[in-house]
Amino acid sequence: MTSKRLGVLASALMVAASVAGCSDSIPNKSAVDSETAIAPGAANYIGSAGCADCHQQAWQQWQQSHHQLAMAEPTAGNVLADFADAELSHGSQTSLFKQQGERFVIATPNDSGELQQFTVRYTFGVAPLQQYLVEIDGGRLQALPMVWDARNKPVAPGSVPHKGGWYHLNPEVDALDDPQHWRRGGQNWNHMCADCHSTAVRKNYRPTDDTFATEFAEISVGCEACHGPGSARALQPEQVSLPTLKAADQQLNACARCHSRRGQLAEGFRPEHEFMDYYLPSLLDPGLYHADGQILDEVFVYGSFVQSKMHRAGVACSNCHESHSAQLLTQGNAVCTQCHNPAGRAEFPALIGAVYDSREHHFHPPDSAGAQCVSCHMTEQVYMGIDGRRDHSFRIPRPDLSARTGAPDACTSCHTGQTPEWAAGVIAAHFAPSAMQRAAADVHFGLTFVAARDGQRAAEQGLVNVAVNANQADIVRATALSLMAGYQRQNSADALLQGLRSESALQRIGAIRGASRWSFPERWRRLRRLLQDPIVAVRTEATLALLEGLQQLPKAQQGPLQSAAQDYVALQQLHLDRPSARTNLANVYMQMGQLEAAQEQLQKALALNPDWVPGMVNLADLYRITGRDELAGPLLQAAQQRLPQSAEVLVARALWLVRQGRRIAAIELLERAYRHEPSQHVAYVYATALHSTGDSDQALQIVDAVIASGRRFEQMLNLGMAVARDIGDRERSARYRQVVAPSL
Repeated sequence: MTSKRLGVLASALMVAASVAGCSDSIPNKSAVDSETAIAPGAANYIGSAGCADCHQQAWQQWQQSHHQLAMAEPTAGNVLADFADAELSHGSQTSLFKQQGERFVIATPNDSGELQQFTVRYTFGVAPLQQYLVEIDGGRLQALPMVWDARNKPVAPGSVPHKGGWYHLNPEVDALDDPQHWRRGGQNWNHMCADCHSTAVRKNYRPTDDTFATEFAEISVGCEACHGPGSARALQPEQVSLPTLKAADQQLNACARCHSRRGQLAEGFRPEHEFMDYYLPSLLDPGLYHADGQILDEVFVYGSFVQSKMHRAGVACSNCHESHSAQLLTQGNAVCTQCHNPAGRAEFPALIGAVYDSREHHFHPPDSAGAQCVSCHMTEQVYMGIDGRRDHSFRIPRPDLSARTGAPDACTSCHTGQTPEWAAGVIAAHFAPSAMQRAAADVHFGLTFVAARDGQRAAEQGLVNVAVNANQADIVRATALSLMAGYQRQNSADALLQGLRSESALQRIGAIRGASRWSFPERWRRLRRLLQDPIVAVRTEATLALLEGLQQLPKAQQGPLQSAAQDYVALQQLHLDRPSARTNLANVYMQMGQLEAAQEQLQKALALNPDWVPGMVNLADLYRITGRDELAGPLLQAAQQRLPQSAEVLVARALWLVRQGRRIAAIELLERAYRHEPSQHVAYVYATALHSTGDSDQALQIVDAVIASGRRFEQMLNLGMAVARDIGDRERSARYRQVVAPSL
């Protein structure tokens, strides 16, 4: 595995880590007490109370909202949980909850098995569950996994069987050396949570002593989190205005910073700023979304909403949610029928007027669960045990599609004893044949994406069709472009070139990722202008795509890429508390030829997190490059112990064993990697190793299996012809020559 590949892996992990939990530090007390502790730009943050006199109605609506209660000082009024000598057994351990005067105390076993007391510093959230933040060393606040179930409604399917009371988010994790333990980085407030649960956060990490002095302007998500700092407006209300966020694009730009799966690029976002100058949103990637775009992991609405026809029609968040309470404007199907009715709605002229809230449309008994619009068009995924989040892509149920992609199906999520095929038949019998024929004729992008994720050669044209289709959402087109990385035909190359010129920043990002298929000279020719793209997220992607070729360029041409690399290094300074950022920096320094600086960053990454596998593998590769391969072995062995099923780790250690002359042991690891992930890369390394040890027939069987699978096989076909030629297998040589490889 090359340092380039792991650098990309680390970047991806950085994006995921930046939204998956909470962050690293305790707020500076002055920031908590002072309304003007943070004063970027011409205006200061004055706190939501400063808005109340002139905006009384909005202020009242905001009170007791999820935004206003996103984080709070613990008081008898806002601590929902039972601290009256309650206890919770989880796994082999028990935690205790009690109140000592005005302090709320949680006692939970430490790594030695002894109860350690922690005072609740802040409440975190309010419904359907409430978490509690406690202070540990170095200014860190951590989110405890013992949480309070605050629901007063029946348990959702697939959720933790609690209805009120304490429960544990991860009861099988007991030991501190488990990466998912609550004291580790994944539950750290300063980095993971603070930016979205408070207003105008400054992380203030000090790498010199590994401590935080995190500040915020307001403890919760206040008025200025959405409308910007208000001091100038308060002083001169007639002359100064703030963003009102009435337009759909303004709302999406402001809301996306928190309601999206994204990586943070910089601090200081305000609503008048461009979202992607401060954040890098995820595409519809495996592990985050199902192939058809349905939510899988915790992705926070944006990525699903921007897929929807409603978004493309101009629907705004405030068409369904009251802006200041964030509650629905009304209840039940009335939320939808305010637009989806016989008269339609003037601002959405493309709506087809009809009676939708009727048995003729939903063919379920009135007032039943199946008669609710959200049951079919906004399916629910449960996170954190009990927290049901609805998919905001507002998709038409397609059980026929689910049967082919393996994605969830709205119908069988309720009719659990049935199959998607059964559901497809029921829908076909209910609706007019013409409607079903139109649906069947629509080649959904999910079919293309599931094939492309599997590396199917036939998916290439489908990706092109999706990428150039102006009726598809930008995020869908961007994802299609990114999936072209593994293909080589000219039609997809043309689509990539079109994507690189797109007005959509998301499409440019997807095309840059797809461009990794090209040699560096071709990438440099096509991407270098994007180093000056007006959007920071696009410039960042272009920099990562070109860094590996920095030293291939003549000195006279290195300037723009050197400058972009320094900008990227500056972005990583925000995340020096994270091993992913340290690994990203190491990758930059490796490409710049600064190997000592790269080694220092990797060692610091592993000091922050001794279980950080990308750091282990990258450092092992650096030792190989610098002639210290004997130091790489223990690192790769440790990486394998932590991720025993990772094909990338198994291949990296197998290649090290080959360099040590231990080919048989290497073959065993490669076989395991191939069984776990039969990708072309793993298959190629495995077959090459088999041939080198004299087992050429087995190597050719691997080649034949890849060709027969329908997956991309160009590299494997070339290997097969070389092996067949080496062993004089004329039959296979002739057969391989008859296989038509795609034109380049």
